[in-house]
Amino acid sequence: MPKPANHLSASEQRIMQILIQGKTNKAIAHLLQTTEGTIESSLHRIYAKLNVDNRVSATLAYLALEPSDQN
Repeated sequence: MPKPANHLSASEQRIMQILIQGKTNKAIAHLLQTTEGTIESSLHRIYAKLNVDNRVSATLAYLALEPSDQN
């Protein structure tokens, strides 16, 4: 069965789980031991998959997903 367009990878889900806590890109990067640039790139991919253009909309869209879509 094909993945839904909004299906997030495990790393994208981890970023979203931290993002919904209100963390900054810098804080997310620190927690995941990566760079802010990597987080920014990941967020752009997440926004595209969720069809949104900012972190608030991404949070709302992510929280509205069926639990199986978050896995």
